[in-house]
Amino acid sequence: MSPDLTISDEDVARLRHLASLNWSASSLASKFNVSERHVRRLIRGDRRPTIASVADIAQALPPDARAAVEHFLQGLELDAGDEVLAAAARSVAVKLDAVAASETAAAAQAMPRLADALLDVLDRLQERRREPDALDALRERRRVRLQGPTTNGWAS
Repeated sequence: MSPDLTISDEDVARLRHLASLNWSASSLASKFNVSERHVRRLIRGDRRPTIASVADIAQALPPDARAAVEHFLQGLELDAGDEVLAAAARSVAVKLDAVAASETAAAAQAMPRLADALLDVLDRLQERRREPDALDALRERRRVRLQGPTTNGWAS
C-alpha cells in the first residue's frame, strides 16, 4: 500500500466523516487502500491538514489580493528594478487569490508561503522607496571599512 499518494482530498474528507461515525481504522484502511497508521494520521490531522486554516488565513487578507497590490503600487514612481518587483508582487497576488478560492489541502499548505512571499516583495519595494537614515550611513561606513585598503592605501 502506498501511503497517501493515491488518496484524494475528497476521499480524505469522506474518511474523516466515516471516522466520526466510529468506523475502525482497519475498516477505513481497507476501504481507502491505505495503511491503518496512515488512516490514524489523517484522522488526527497529522497529514493533509484541514481546510479551516485556509479560511482563517483568507479572512485576514483583503478579499482580492491583486486589487490590494494594485492599490499599494498606485501612485508609486517605479524604476526598472521596481517594475520587476511590482510584476512579481502582482504574480504572487494572483496565485494567492487562486489559493484563497480553493478548498484543497494543498491550498491550505500553500497559502502561508505565498502570503510571506507577497509580503517580502512588498517590503523590498517599500525599502527601495525610503530615504537613507543614520543606520544606513553606519552600514555604508562598515561596508567601506571591511573592503580594506585600496592601491593608494585608503579605502574608497
